Amino acid sequence: MLTYDEAEFSFSVQSADSLNERLGSEGVTSVLIGTLQLEVDIESREVLFAWGYFPNVRGEVAELGAPNHFPERVFISSDHSFRPGVSFEVPGKEWRVSYDPSSGWIAIRLKDAVDAEFVQIASGIVLGIDTGDLVSVWLDPVFAEWQTMKRTGKR
Repeated sequence: MLTYDEAEFSFSVQSADSLNERLGSEGVTSVLIGTLQLEVDIESREVLFAWGYFPNVRGEVAELGAPNHFPERVFISSDHSFRPGVSFEVPGKEWRVSYDPSSGWIAIRLKDAVDAEFVQIASGIVLGIDTGDLVSVWLDPVFAEWQTMKRTGKR
């Protein structure tokens, strides 16, 4: 389950045991979109989930529906050499963040990303792929601080 902690401005994932079964022996690394990290298994190069510090979660307000997506595994094809704990940035300098307060979806997209195939890699995490390139990340988190305030009525 993907969670956004508003007090810490960060995403985290509570994973099922099945994630451990998909990890190879070489460890993990991250590819970055700004401060958002996409965790990658080094051995298989599978993108596992999104996490990390991300203060601009409520960027531009927009009406976003869930993109039509299907569950699948996504693998990185690159000549880049992966090492545990050494991240590298996803190419693209014009990523924009949109947030829909009614649906809770957050979209991190390249401005020119129009057509894409949408793949759900984990609960609440959808990647937009266009001609083999990552062009968007769609997140549907549980807002931890907001949920607490809603239950208790406190701010």
